Amino acid sequence: MHILNLIRWKNLLLLIFTAGLIRFALVPGFGIPIELNLFHYSLLALSIVLVASGGNIINDFFDVTTDSINKPDRLIIDQLIHRKQALRLYFVLNVFGLGIAFYLFIIQPFEQIWLVFYIIIFSPLALAAYSIWLKRIAILGNLLVSLLVGLSLFCLGIALVDEANHPVAFFTLVVYSLLAFLLNFCRELIKDIEDVRGDYFCHMKTLPILIGKKRSNYVIFGMLSFTILVLLSIVLAYFLNLNILIFYVFTLIILPLILISKKTLEAESAKDYRKISFNLKLVFLTGLCSMLTFLIL
Repeated sequence: MHILNLIRWKNLLLLIFTAGLIRFALVPGFGIPIELNLFHYSLLALSIVLVASGGNIINDFFDVTTDSINKPDRLIIDQLIHRKQALRLYFVLNVFGLGIAFYLFIIQPFEQIWLVFYIIIFSPLALAAYSIWLKRIAILGNLLVSLLVGLSLFCLGIALVDEANHPVAFFTLVVYSLLAFLLNFCRELIKDIEDVRGDYFCHMKTLPILIGKKRSNYVIFGMLSFTILVLLSIVLAYFLNLNILIFYVFTLIILPLILISKKTLEAESAKDYRKISFNLKLVFLTGLCSMLTFLIL
């Protein structure tokens, strides 16, 4: 169970759920014939999950000091799992994840495998750089990890959707990837405020350390407002005739984001920020579930 908590199994389940939604809801909703068989698609999803698991381990590995201050009751490495054991698991997960990606690249089960392969190969390097250096730099580390979240969704999608033959479905996939990036970026900024005590002790230069919590609240409010405007513009410009989707987006994504942005301006305590982070994760989930509406349009 300790290993499952170390690799953050709940986040990985969300990634697997996303893969299922893309294959069984989004793609069939556009009437696209699925050429990639379930076995190879499952291997692709497994490769991404394994690399993400390794990223979670290496992040916790370099976060032992800050985590011992910010969340001592949830510290896994050093208390429940030895550092050498964590490193061995990190390398094993990445070797298997990259090995599966290489296997798919060799047999070329879909047209865009080269792009997916290079993204997967790049991800462990990016995650290691984030854990060692970039998370100490304001905004830059947040952008990188959020970009990888968006790219994971994009990779799962382009394995099934070809831009040339299905441009509308491809555009929709890009919209979902962009939304995943923006929501995760807002959540990363919130987490920086939650972890400010330990980060300050470790001489990190995160946004709340540089400009303070209150000003960081305004930045997050601005990002949430930008996310709402982007989503609203896309829905009204391209999906105006899809009544069910519009109703879903307004009630389960845009309205909650408006309420969350209001709460962000008022947030002061650690409890406030934890609640906002949790609510953003719920909106992320409801955003993904909107793919189901394409089955009934």
